[in-house]
Amino acid sequence: MNNAFIIHVGANLKENKGLSPIFKDNTYEYIPSPLETSFNTSKHHNHKHYSKMNCQNLNLRGMHMSSFVDEGTGHVDPEFYTFTYGETRTQYISILSKLKKDDLLLFSITLQKYDSKKDNFVLNGDPNNFIFGYFLVNDLDEASGPIDENKLVNFHTSCSEHIIYRKQHIQSPDKKKVLLIRGQKNESAIFKKPLKYTDHDTLLPKFKKNWDIESINKNLEIYRCLNYSKILKDLQDQAENNRWVDWIIP
Repeated sequence: MNNAFIIHVGANLKENKGLSPIFKDNTYEYIPSPLETSFNTSKHHNHKHYSKMNCQNLNLRGMHMSSFVDEGTGHVDPEFYTFTYGETRTQYISILSKLKKDDLLLFSITLQKYDSKKDNFVLNGDPNNFIFGYFLVNDLDEASGPIDENKLVNFHTSCSEHIIYRKQHIQSPDKKKVLLIRGQKNESAIFKKPLKYTDHDTLLPKFKKNWDIESINKNLEIYRCLNYSKILKDLQDQAENNRWVDWIIP
């Protein structure tokens, strides 16, 4: 039996007082969450300040992500160039480490409608949660730092640049556990137009029923979905002619 999980990622009001915007044409900007404090202690990581991260939505041409979130360092995870995701939180690792080849990991983001007005942005809608991409899992590795590149058997060093440092060798904060998940590149996707599945924080009935979604822990932003075949079909349908093929790491 295959597993399917939904995990919530990206900028949100609790962590960095910002939300990713969605526009009238139903396209959006994926604004990543801030870099975890314990990782932001070295000059030798590959992350960028929000003010140096370019927005990629055509509605935001020439703008930086610092227009939407507080000042800080962005953490692009998941990333949809090498299709990798890294997790350091113990409770999430205990759940996601159960993933195996061909399982599904769906990524949820909170989006709020914005109207662009020359030099400012006006919030004009309630925040809702959307599925904006997914991995059909290829493989995963679990390790704790410092990490020797040679021990990451299934991962190229470039695949893990958004979760662990690179200095003279790859490393994470001392004894920090890292779970690295890689999606099958041709079978995973980031959507140009995301799939809305909540009204505010309430699951839309058709998704709760058709996907058979259940909460794992009320304190965690992760769901288990039991109807794997239906979910996979819906995701593949959503991806058809709707892949954000020109997305790059900002």
